[in-house]
Amino acid sequence: MSNYIESLPSIAPELALTVLLCAVLVVDLLLKGRDSRKVGYLTLGGLAVIGWLLVGQWSDLGATGAQKRVFGMIEIDRFGTFFKLFTVGSLAIVALFVLLDRRERRHGIGEYFLLLLGAGLGIFFMVSTSNLLLLMLGLELLSLASYALAGFHKGDKRSAEAAMKYVVFGGLSAGIMLYGISLLYGMTGTIDLAAMASGPNSLAAQFQISPVPVAVAIVLVLAGFAYKVSVVPFHFWTPDVYEGAPTPVTTFLAVGSKAAGFGALLRFTGKLFLVDGADASIQQYGARIGMLLAILAAVTMTLGNLAALRQSSLKRMLAYSSIAHAGYVLVGLATMESSGWSAAMFYLAAYYFMNLGAFGFVLYFESVTGSDDIASLRGLGAKALWVTVPMVVFLISLTGIPPTVGFTGKYLLFIAGVEHGYAWLAVVMALNSVVSLFYYLRIAKALFFAEPVERAMPKQTTLAGSIAALAVFTVIFGLYITPLQEWVKAGVSSLRLSIG
Repeated sequence: MSNYIESLPSIAPELALTVLLCAVLVVDLLLKGRDSRKVGYLTLGGLAVIGWLLVGQWSDLGATGAQKRVFGMIEIDRFGTFFKLFTVGSLAIVALFVLLDRRERRHGIGEYFLLLLGAGLGIFFMVSTSNLLLLMLGLELLSLASYALAGFHKGDKRSAEAAMKYVVFGGLSAGIMLYGISLLYGMTGTIDLAAMASGPNSLAAQFQISPVPVAVAIVLVLAGFAYKVSVVPFHFWTPDVYEGAPTPVTTFLAVGSKAAGFGALLRFTGKLFLVDGADASIQQYGARIGMLLAILAAVTMTLGNLAALRQSSLKRMLAYSSIAHAGYVLVGLATMESSGWSAAMFYLAAYYFMNLGAFGFVLYFESVTGSDDIASLRGLGAKALWVTVPMVVFLISLTGIPPTVGFTGKYLLFIAGVEHGYAWLAVVMALNSVVSLFYYLRIAKALFFAEPVERAMPKQTTLAGSIAALAVFTVIFGLYITPLQEWVKAGVSSLRLSIG
């Protein structure tokens, strides 16, 4: 018992998030659904405390990237802390979007914040474990909260349809992933990735018996991750769910949930194939997994960009855009080297600023036009420069044009691909970036070069300021990349990969 008590400070952020979740529930019950803004302010304050705890944890782990395992399942390292800070930042912006959404009710939405925090708790455990049971529990906690969030507007047909599709496809992918985990457990007798990589009943021993069951199990698990991050051919749910869900929820799914999926995928592949002590045959098999990821990256980015060209809805366009960006991130993963993984994590951080800002823009103009159609933006560029100019910055960054952080992220991925034998994939990524320019600039064209339509422009100062701030960071981190680059390198190095 004393060992458990001594380990509690190591999971202080998780404990704080659990306490915050319970506090939000109790306060909402005491308010009886009235003035849910107070619940939102409590959420933002609690997330600030959790962020402070995570920054302290990052510092305590030290420049050497110290690692700790507590309760036999939870890994405390800078890699996990990186994604937890990412999650807290995403939740804070999404909670702020909920508070600033002019079309959202002001009463009876306390569950919004409860579900967001529940999803965050699932992410915290997902990205901090090498135990496949805890990974699955965290994934399901995230998924269940996301299903409810997607259908939060019960009276809206599109929201209800989005939730139903998400539940059906999510349940199918979870079943596939769980079956793959059960196969791994059946072959190795463990659900711990480190033991699978180097134990007496490791996957290396199973290769000698028969490589086919191992390949099937790993592919099934990767399919579950592919669904979570919207990789082709498991992307089909994304456009409908993104379009039908409330815009703040879409923002969370596109940024927080996607990054969590990549975080868990990185730890899974790293601990199983690349970590120090893994059998040589396991590491060689990792190269085959890298080739599979490279093929998926090429197909995913190409399909996402080509499909986005045909969209008239902003949210559907950004949904296909997020699919394409998942393909870009996979370029870094496919290298199966720490430098490529650093590039992938840098791009996820870049994606945070530019995609949150883009969805903030959608939220702003939905309250003005009542629609997310690109045609509804005609001629509105000059009427809200504090929002439309930042949106142009986000579009430039999403395309990968300097001096934005999106350009830096794609440049690092391009270099990683070329240096690790995937020059053809780097060329595909560059060509896809050119294709994306066409549909991103359609938005700028509608804002500034189309015949203007007379509309009243209600003041949304706080939301406009938040969008402008995200645009500023998008440019700053494009010009001064060192802090962000050192941050992601420290996260990857804490995984103790045996190569790169």
